[in-house]
This record gives sequence, structure tokens and C-alpha cells, in this order.
Amino acid sequence: MLRLLGVGFGLAVVVGGTTGTGVLRSPREVAAAVGSPQGVLLVWLAGGLYALLGANAIAELGAMLPQAGGWYGYARRAFGEFVGVVVAWGDWVSSCVTGALVALMLSTYVALLFPPLAGHERMVALAAVAGLGLVQWRGLRDASRAQELTALLVAGALLVVLAGSWWLPAAPFTSTSTLAGGSLGSLVLAFQAAIFAYDGWYAAIYFAEEDQDPARTVPRSMLGGVGLVILTYALLNAALLHALPFAELTTAELPLAEVADRLLGGWGRRAMLAVAVLGHLGVLNSVLLMATRVLFALGRDGLLPRPLARVHAAGTPRPALLTALLVTAALVVTGTAEQLLAVTSILFVSYYAVGFGALLWLRRTAPALPRPYRTWGYPLTTWLALLGSAAFLAGNAVTEPGNTLLAAGLVAGSYPVWRLVRRRSTR
Repeated sequence: MLRLLGVGFGLAVVVGGTTGTGVLRSPREVAAAVGSPQGVLLVWLAGGLYALLGANAIAELGAMLPQAGGWYGYARRAFGEFVGVVVAWGDWVSSCVTGALVALMLSTYVALLFPPLAGHERMVALAAVAGLGLVQWRGLRDASRAQELTALLVAGALLVVLAGSWWLPAAPFTSTSTLAGGSLGSLVLAFQAAIFAYDGWYAAIYFAEEDQDPARTVPRSMLGGVGLVILTYALLNAALLHALPFAELTTAELPLAEVADRLLGGWGRRAMLAVAVLGHLGVLNSVLLMATRVLFALGRDGLLPRPLARVHAAGTPRPALLTALLVTAALVVTGTAEQLLAVTSILFVSYYAVGFGALLWLRRTAPALPRPYRTWGYPLTTWLALLGSAAFLAGNAVTEPGNTLLAAGLVAGSYPVWRLVRRRSTR
């Protein structure tokens, strides 16, 4: 792998890969599940605290074990090969599902911008996947520049809209309960939306092997990126609660487009649709980059066919990229990505928990490993992140047992793959 990346790309992949979708639909989903303005802010702040605790913990692992593959490497180093494969399988499946979902959401905004494309959303989604695949095929430098450019354009547009929203008259402030009905189901739904919106806070760890100075780049990218994401979401929700009646916030397909429409009319709405397309392109680019690195790491370790670890001179593991593109495209075509949406947050939090556990275990069993960055507040902050993950997973198991079983089934699918690979390795 080529060492070409720095803090600029790290911030772009964390911030752009997280907020690209989170600023669009998530405010509506959280507001609808929570049921009150006060509850909305509490859920977003709680989600931000969870992401910050997670980044604080995983930054130590990223600086200590700077390798491609993300969560897989930490799980394998701490708990052995099988646990590493299980985590890698779940991580890769959720990345491909997320990529397909993001491509489909992007296509709906493209169709709104260009009405003749309505009815051809799947073709547009496939074109987006293929186009970004071509950019990444050319090399790491082009892929990193695409990530930085989309993140910069989206951030600039958001800054303009959020600043302009305060020129609008204040919407009527309504208050009901802190959570809609106070039910566990409402709470779980709200945190599902928030976790999906914050997912991506860890993205820098997948590229530690390609960083020029991972000991400095990974912690700065993760902690700085999460800080910017929390600030963005806080300003976003404050602006939306100021400019839109709460009832409209809970029903608007794209709340920011409603604000832009009030500011600039139809042109404002179209501009926000264009921003939505750019944001989704940034997320799709980052997801494909991450899925490729997971396959590369498994191929290099002999846990998948070794050709997946072949790296082109321009820095792209092309066989791994092609595999990720084909699976993502298949999910787009078959529509199975939409069916798997509910399990992605369960998979996300599951490998978060394994990562937190790996940090705790390696502090005990491998104290001599170099740690350029040490988790502040350890072990309290790490235990808080781990217990928060466990509470979320338990809540999902109670309120959505079907989706929990589906997520467990997807992860269990890694066992026969692992056994087959082990048998071949033994021979």
C-alpha cells in the first residue's frame, strides 16, 4: 500500500463520510421517533458523546496497529483469527449494504433534479457505483482527492444554509414529552437513526497503513473529525428547530431543502438537492474504499483468495475493489439492500463493541505494545462506550428480535467460510 494520505484526507473521510447522509434524512427520523424538540437535542448529544468516547478508544488501536482492514485487525490481534473473520465479515457486509443504500438514495435526489430520470433510479445508482469505482481504479491519489473535494463542497453549502436559516422568522416552539410515549421502542428507533447518522466516525482506521504518519494522523483525524461532526449536527438541529415548525420537521423528506426553499425559493431547493447528491457521492466513495481495504487485509492474511491482496502501482487493490463493486451493484439491482437496512445499525454497534473489548484486553495482555496515543480517561471512558453498545444491542434484541436474528445469521455466515479457508490452509 502507498503511503500518500494525511490529516486532510482523514478529516474528509470522517466528516464527509459521516455527515454526507446524516444531515439530510436523519433529523426527520430522530424527530419523528422522539416526539419533542427537547428530546431531539438530547438524542443527538447522546449520540455525539457515544461517538466521541468511541473515537477516543479506537484512536489508540489505530495508532498502535496501523494496518489496513479496520476493525478486523484489532479483533484478530486481541481475540484470535476466528473472531477477526467474524468482525471482518460483518463489517464488509454492512459496508456493501450501506453503499447500495446510499447509491439508491442518491438516485432519488438525482431524479428530483432531473425529472426525465424518474423511474430509472436503479440505473442511476449503478452508474454512481461504477463511476466512483472507476475513480478508485485509477489510484489512491484520485480517490482521496474525490473524497476531499466532495467533503469541502458539502461543508461550504451547509455553512451557507445554516447561517441563512437564522434570517428566517422563528417557528412556533412546541413541546410534548421528552420521548414519544416514553416507550423503549421509540428510544431504540431514535438511537438507531442517530447511530446511523454518526456512523463513519472511525473511518480513518481503514487507511492507517496508507497514512504518511499514522501515529499522528489517525488520532487527529478521528477526534478532530468527530468534534466537527458533533458541532455540525448541533448547529443543524438548532437551525432546523428555529426555522421549521416541529410537525413539519417530523414529516419533511429533506428538512434542509425546506429551509433552503424558504430562503431562496425553488432555486434553493434545487441547490440542496445538488448538495444531497454530492454528500451521498462522498459517503459512497468512502464506503467503497473501506470495503476494499477489508477484503485486501483478509486476502493478505490468507483468509480469502490471495489475489485480493494484489495492489496496483497507483495504490489500489484492484481485485478487492472489483469484488466490492460487484456485490454492491448486486444489492442495488436485487433490492435486498433495502431489506437489510434495519440490521446495519446492529452490525455497526456489534463491531464497535468488539473494538472496545479489544482495547481493554490488549491493555492487559500486551502492555509493551507502543502506544503513540493513549485513551484519555481509561478505563472508565472505554467501559462507558462498551456498556452503551451493550445497552443498545439489548434494546434491539427486545424491540426488534427479527432484525437481531437476521444480523446474527449474516454474521454466522462467516463460520463456514472460515472453516473452508482453514481446511485449505491446513492442506
